[in-house]
Amino acid sequence: MWNSKLFRIGIGILLLFLIIYVGSQITFVFYPFIIAFEALFISFLIAGGLFYITYPFVDWLHIRKVPRPAAIAAIYLAIIGLLVLLSLIIGPILQYEFTRLAENIPGKISEARQFIEVIEESAFFARLVDLDALDIDNIADRISTTASRALTQVATSVAMILDFTVNIFTTVIIVPFLLYYMLKEKGQGAIAKVVTRFAPRGYADNINSALAEINRLLSSYVQGLGIVCLSVGILAYIGFLIIGLEYALILSIFIMITNVVPFLGPFIGAIPAVIIGLLNSPLMMLLVIIVITIVQQMESLLISPQVMGRKLALNPLAIILIVLVAGRLGGLLGIILAIPVFTVLKIIIAHIYEYIQLNIPVESDS
Repeated sequence: MWNSKLFRIGIGILLLFLIIYVGSQITFVFYPFIIAFEALFISFLIAGGLFYITYPFVDWLHIRKVPRPAAIAAIYLAIIGLLVLLSLIIGPILQYEFTRLAENIPGKISEARQFIEVIEESAFFARLVDLDALDIDNIADRISTTASRALTQVATSVAMILDFTVNIFTTVIIVPFLLYYMLKEKGQGAIAKVVTRFAPRGYADNINSALAEINRLLSSYVQGLGIVCLSVGILAYIGFLIIGLEYALILSIFIMITNVVPFLGPFIGAIPAVIIGLLNSPLMMLLVIIVITIVQQMESLLISPQVMGRKLALNPLAIILIVLVAGRLGGLLGIILAIPVFTVLKIIIAHIYEYIQLNIPVESDS
């Protein structure tokens, strides 16, 4: 038993946990690394997402005898051109809608207040809520006071504003360099070479196989998620234009972005559109709900099965539980990363289990 591979693997896992525990007790040693990780994490995350979206095009050009650096440069130029084209097409519409929204916010707040007062005066609402405990003016004053305090704190916190600006600037500068080296090293098989060189003998093939499967699934997930979110945004925009909803482009972009969050994203993205529709008229709110329902049904029944298929092989209930736990542990970022991180861990555990099963000696009955 003492010489079995299963026993040695168990000892290795216990040593790993011991190292993690000792490291947690001497945080001052790792503090600079933690700061560096926090500063670069978002940049690596954005660069990684762009990598999985762009590397098929780079590989396609490289297969056709285009040097890899030239192929990467061509993709960069294409991305810049696409951004410029989008800014020319949707920029004026966004500017117009943001201007109208800024001008109409006071009126919308007044309409919302009148709507709440109408509901407050209804007999049905009076039976449900203790009106003495609900004071609309007091609630409005509290919201106004809280908003004023928040704006004052933001305005006076120069350090926070500077830190935010520096982070954005750093991300914008670092991401193109990270993306370039990711795309360049991908064609040279740098990770496989490092694993083959430094991994213990007999483990390299298994590790490279796990990394290849992780890369394939993450690539399918990121590319599929991008296509699904874009499709949902376009369909929502078309639907909002058909029913004549105000701020259709802003609301559809918000729906497209929140669709990144599994299961919960569509409900979060629908809230502003439903509120705008309700402030317009109850009929408009009903039309907004119908449009969002149709879009989500098209996404779940047609778009997602065709684009993403069943590559992740996760039960919907499991996805909901994973997202809820990840949201509790890591907030919004945890919710967004929950599914890919869980997929990576599942692949790693599956390969470890497979390796253990293949290397456990079979005991004979004699």
